[in-house]
Amino acid sequence: MKKYIFSLILLISFPMFSQQVRSGYTIITAKQRLDLTRTFETEEKNIQGSPYLAETFLPANVSGYQGVFLLRYNAHKDEMEFQKDEQILYLVKSDSLEVDFLNSKKKYSYLEYKPGKEIIKGFLIVVSNGEKISLFKKEKVNLIPKVEATNTYARDSPARYELQKDTFFIKMDGVIVPFPKNKKELIKMFPDKENPIVDFIKSNDTSFSKENDVINLVKFLNSI
Repeated sequence: MKKYIFSLILLISFPMFSQQVRSGYTIITAKQRLDLTRTFETEEKNIQGSPYLAETFLPANVSGYQGVFLLRYNAHKDEMEFQKDEQILYLVKSDSLEVDFLNSKKKYSYLEYKPGKEIIKGFLIVVSNGEKISLFKKEKVNLIPKVEATNTYARDSPARYELQKDTFFIKMDGVIVPFPKNKKELIKMFPDKENPIVDFIKSNDTSFSKENDVINLVKFLNSI
């Protein structure tokens, strides 16, 4: 796949108008400025599924810019998309950029995080901000390539987008790392808090795969 990208500054300069959306918000567009990139890509066609959790462009505030913009998050490319004249443009990424979707109450922040051995940058959903520990969530859609049939009796398996399970991250001492997957890993991360952690998990029947349970566990960790 060949990919050519260049940056531009798009000055949205239309006559004053309002656009009513389903949520009841009124979008006013009048000489708003938004930094975007344009991309030319050769995409594989006939891909099943979707790279989006929400296909619709929804009203959002963007840090550093005035006004409300219609955006959507591409969970495969990790890009915030903006549509102008039927063309898809990407929001220029910058450190600590925040995109706050008004309908869903989802706030995405462009941050450095460490899912493995290396530190990378990407959009994470801000789940909660605590004095000691903050909780984030990563949405991801993978592209599963097309698989050709190996014989005349089999069928090709078409390329498809596959939604991955959400991954949780916590920020401690300025570093964002994966949230522990079980009690053993959590105790290893907080060895001096073993007894209260064990008691909390037992009394609340905490599941490390349920978002509400993870949120309550992080609130507890911030309190001890």
